[in-house]
Amino acid sequence: MGISGLIGLKATVLLLAFCILNELDMKLFSIPVIYASLISYLVAIASHPAVNLPLLLGKSSDGSFPFWSMLLFSPYLIFVRIFVPLRRLKRREPLYTEISEGLYVGGWPSSLEDLPPGNPAVIDCTCELPRSSAVSGSAYLCIATWDTRAPQPSQIESAVRWACRKRALKKPVYVHCAFGHGRSVCVMCALLVALGLAEDWKAAEKMIKEKRPFIKMNALHRKSLEEWSRHLLSPQRNGKSDVSSVILSDYDRKR
Repeated sequence: MGISGLIGLKATVLLLAFCILNELDMKLFSIPVIYASLISYLVAIASHPAVNLPLLLGKSSDGSFPFWSMLLFSPYLIFVRIFVPLRRLKRREPLYTEISEGLYVGGWPSSLEDLPPGNPAVIDCTCELPRSSAVSGSAYLCIATWDTRAPQPSQIESAVRWACRKRALKKPVYVHCAFGHGRSVCVMCALLVALGLAEDWKAAEKMIKEKRPFIKMNALHRKSLEEWSRHLLSPQRNGKSDVSSVILSDYDRKR
């Protein structure tokens, strides 16, 4: 079930709870419940693939949430902050996995101990989780995306170019979402192709799955990668696709 369905179900349960509390004349409790229900319905609509509006939550490019967002969307943001660590407790897998030398994919780092070694540059693929204080001193890029949804091809390209620049400086790169199963894997697939470590995104997905078996890209992730490959990674004249050299040479020209 996608996030819109899951949060929509949560909103409906809260609405039913509101009706029950209202019947029991417990208005003090019913008001916050109906508010949480309305916010959940709003998130369910905004996260639907037909709408796909991660900017709704207001997460900034530095990974922080403005005060108005923390106040307005507090029922959802608090729910996510509780849900993520609880779900991790049920899974028997490391928070992050090294896919190739200096390239890591995984879940949201809530503490310094959750980060890969080497003070990595961080690509944050979440729109619902803040930039952790653990990565406050690291190079950081946010491509805000709803859970179970896919980054846009343009976002993937931006992330790949940014990561390639960091790798050119011999800096480790950590791509994360909430759990390291979907959004972050999508970006890592493109990065592996760009660096010449995988022939295409399908080969990259297999490469990641061998080292992180619980990854779960969906049709939206694959569609976005296919569009990225088709429109942004056209082969060079010699018939080969050396994307990393194109990206890095472009960076050198801009410098």
